Amino acid sequence: MVLINPFCPISVAKIAGLKTTVVLLLVLLMKSKLLRIKMSLLGSVLGFAMLVSFLLTTGLLTVITGGAVAYAAMQNRSN
Repeated sequence: MVLINPFCPISVAKIAGLKTTVVLLLVLLMKSKLLRIKMSLLGSVLGFAMLVSFLLTTGLLTVITGGAVAYAAMQNRSN
């Protein structure tokens, strides 16, 4: 098992990117299942809600990852 150094922002960025990719694929799979099985208004609304929540989460993860990289760059400059 590989131990992850929590103070390395590159590792955090890679892990966040992988988690985001997995969540994207799962959300798209659930959305397609919902829309294929239930072509109703409820299925469309639920699919849209999941898509919007995914986009918000992805944006938040991007901001957090960017902040971690910027913080690491500032720490390297000060040392």
